[in-house]
Amino acid sequence: MTEIKREFMLLALQLGEKARNKTGDNPWVGCVIVNDDTVLGKGYTHAVGGLHAEADAIQNAEALGHSLAGSTLYCTVEPCSFHGRTPSCAKTIVEKQISHVVLAIRDPHPKVNGKGVRILREGGITVIEGVEEQAARLALHNWLKGYE
Repeated sequence: MTEIKREFMLLALQLGEKARNKTGDNPWVGCVIVNDDTVLGKGYTHAVGGLHAEADAIQNAEALGHSLAGSTLYCTVEPCSFHGRTPSCAKTIVEKQISHVVLAIRDPHPKVNGKGVRILREGGITVIEGVEEQAARLALHNWLKGYE
C-alpha cells in the first residue's frame, strides 16, 4: 500500500474550497490523484450537471498524458455510486484502474452512503477512510446540515 500523505488530502480540501457554494445540492469536493508522490491530476466539483471532482481530476491527469493505473486518488467526499446528472464516479475510478482511494468522509446522501465505497472495494481498490475527517466536516458543515 502506498503511504498515505495528509498533504494530498489537505490539497484536495483546498481545491474543494474553489467550488464552495457553487455546486447546487452537491458538496464542494476536491480531488487529487498521485503516483509516487507526484501529483498527476487535480480537480473539484463544478456547477450542477458539470464534472464532479473525481472526473475533473481524471480528465486533468489524462490531458497531461498520465496513466492512472496503480495511482492513489485522494477525495474529500466518497465518490458517487449512481448515474444521475453525471456518471458514477466510483465506477469510473474502477474503470481507470486506480489502485487506492483515500477519503475524508462518506457521502451521507441516501443514494450514495457507503455504496461508492462498496463499488470501489468490489472493483479491487483499497479504500482508506477518515483522513482529515474533521477538516472535511468543518469545510462541508453547511452542506452536511441537510443530512442531519
